[in-house]
Amino acid sequence: MLPAQDHNWGYMANEGFENDTIKSTVFFTGNWRNGVQFYDYNPLDNRSLYTLHPDDARHLGWSESQANRDFAVEEIIEAGINLINFSYWGLPGSDNWAYWSPMQSSTQSHSELFDATLDKDILIAPFIESFASTNQYEGFVFMDDFPGTTEDPAPQFIVLIEDLIERYLVNPTNPRWPEKWAKVYDQDGNERYLFSIIHVASNNAEITDNVFSAGFDLVADKVYENTGIRIGFALDILPPDNFAPGIFKATPTATGAFLSQQKSVLAIQCFIPEIWEGESDEQLLINWKAEFAKAWINTGIPFIHDLSSGYDAHIVFPSSPIYGNNELWRHLQDSLLKQLNVNGMAFNAWNGYTEGFAAVPTLQHGDTTYYWICNILKGDFCEQEPSSFSSNQKTEYRNILEIYPNPARDFLQIHSETEETVESVALYSSCLEAVSVNRFKNTSGNNSIIIDLRHVPEGIYFISIETSTSIFIEKIILFHGPF
Repeated sequence: MLPAQDHNWGYMANEGFENDTIKSTVFFTGNWRNGVQFYDYNPLDNRSLYTLHPDDARHLGWSESQANRDFAVEEIIEAGINLINFSYWGLPGSDNWAYWSPMQSSTQSHSELFDATLDKDILIAPFIESFASTNQYEGFVFMDDFPGTTEDPAPQFIVLIEDLIERYLVNPTNPRWPEKWAKVYDQDGNERYLFSIIHVASNNAEITDNVFSAGFDLVADKVYENTGIRIGFALDILPPDNFAPGIFKATPTATGAFLSQQKSVLAIQCFIPEIWEGESDEQLLINWKAEFAKAWINTGIPFIHDLSSGYDAHIVFPSSPIYGNNELWRHLQDSLLKQLNVNGMAFNAWNGYTEGFAAVPTLQHGDTTYYWICNILKGDFCEQEPSSFSSNQKTEYRNILEIYPNPARDFLQIHSETEETVESVALYSSCLEAVSVNRFKNTSGNNSIIIDLRHVPEGIYFISIETSTSIFIEKIILFHGPF
């Protein structure tokens, strides 16, 4: 699946990882958004925004214990990942974390990630995001800042890079942290510390393909001048001719030749580029994705192919497309991967609960996605077998049930739109703990039941209903007083 190479451009360079293929995932560290403050800021409570819900709360409780952090990292390693791209949204104290993000990140959580990976067979690299302005910081949008000028290249971007270098490479609190930062070989075989960048484009309408491309080496050279650290970039290139933002967007035909000459360009590593097509048809999306990938591969720049479970952000971004999270989408990606001559793989994203992509086992899809990723990255299944929750006999989540009333008071009625029998019902609190429910009672045949909730405390819950072919998840609100 991954071809042998006669050079090592785009491959890992750390001791013990020399010439290993990059197998990465984007990961959100930090305090889960349950209203409890662990770091510098008020984390708010955004659990109502999740469109996917992990079936193990330890995935959310990163900030709460070292044991939770070890659990999260070890599960990533077990899937075959060797590089965690941790999402970075700004300087210490800037509080630029988006309201919809599943985790309230902070510089403390980044340090916890470095600690959690010590003595584990995995590396780390930052995934630099854009973020909005606040009272503490003016914010950052890569395409507004890049490429800058020859004398002053991308100044805000350099500030963010040098913040991370200062904390983890030049004067780190823990002397072992530098060994965990991923290094990648450039086209000359030199080692560079990896920075991944999302949404690579420019809003400067006057630049050319050459000037845009040269900006990356200008930034890397400036950082080396300031810090003595050689860095390189994995680029999430925004595609042209669709809904992607940016005035200037690189193309493989016009820009690729210039980008391939930049010593600091280590790889093309996109983040669900098909989302910008605005389509929900999986076959159309995979056809587009195939042409996009092949064109960039033909430039000769190392290509890290991105995989995703799908996309569903209908609560946070109601106008965005919804696709994937089904057997067809997984099969299409498997078939495409066999066609491509790629240099690595990236799974997007590990815990994106508000946007409907997650590798971790979820209430909606069980551990289907997790074992799909294991199969691709390791060439076989993980040591554990998939749980019965996500039996292969089950189809994907489908909207086949009516649940009412919602909000509920003392009783909840569930009616199936088909003749399928409701086999089991489980109720979970908002912290994903199972809550017992009284034995449900059939009211008309096997496809309509009533659940007694009089003993369950008021609050927000997730109800999981399993039929003979489907698993259905719904959020419910329970009151015992008058509405």
